[in-house]
Amino acid sequence: MITLHVNGILREVDVDPETPLLWVIREHLGLTGTKYSCGIAECGACTVHVDGEAVYACTLPVDASLLAA
Repeated sequence: MITLHVNGILREVDVDPETPLLWVIREHLGLTGTKYSCGIAECGACTVHVDGEAVYACTLPVDASLLAA
C-alpha cells in the first residue's frame, strides 16, 4: 500500500511501486486532469508538482515520487 498526498488529501493506493505516477493519478485516483501524450517525458502534458518541483508523471515511478516528500 502506498500513501500519497494529492491536492491536500492523503490517498492510499495498492499498486506496484514501479507504476508510473501518471497512471496512479489517472487510473487509481480518478484524477484525469493530468494527461498522457508522448509517454517519454518530452511533451510535458503529464507535468505535476512533487514537493514543489515540476516532474513528468509518465516516467516517474510512484515510489520515486515519495522520495521527495
